Amino acid sequence: MKLSQIKIEKHREFWIKIAKANSWYVEPFYVQVWTDKSGNITDSVSHTGLIEDIVIKE
Repeated sequence: MKLSQIKIEKHREFWIKIAKANSWYVEPFYVQVWTDKSGNITDSVSHTGLIEDIVIKE
């Protein structure tokens, strides 16, 4: 099952709020997400060192 970009964007929006509130927001802004076998995101994280979105299948 292909992971929807909309699902990733939901997590990106969450982490953007955190990053802006703590003064580490930079553009472009990337996230790392973990997915289960069904393609649902189970967790996510972001930090300034990411150079692209990363999807990890559990």
